[in-house]
Amino acid sequence: MNKKEETLLQNFPKHQDYLKQQLRDDPEYAGMWLDSLLEDYSASKDVNDLIYNLKPLIEASYTICDFAKLIGIHRITLYKIFSRKMVPSIEILHKIFSGLGYELKIFVQKV
Repeated sequence: MNKKEETLLQNFPKHQDYLKQQLRDDPEYAGMWLDSLLEDYSASKDVNDLIYNLKPLIEASYTICDFAKLIGIHRITLYKIFSRKMVPSIEILHKIFSGLGYELKIFVQKV
């Protein structure tokens, strides 16, 4: 590993901490973050990516264990979802979004 790569890796945790702080302290930024994730999901239809990318938003305010308790699922289930070993059900998706303070709605598609 070269010096530049070492510096980048050392700074990465700082970036994650900064991101979590921004998501926690700035509701508008958190909303833009979520909008961006939903746009990406609309294009990719990859629910695992959507949930994986929600992790910083969750960790901005909770530990994974505390969030799992809050939304009423086992922490192992949440860890499996974040490690992409399990695809969340619609019920779990609803609980995750609800726990973050958002309402998950499904609309009839206009054809």
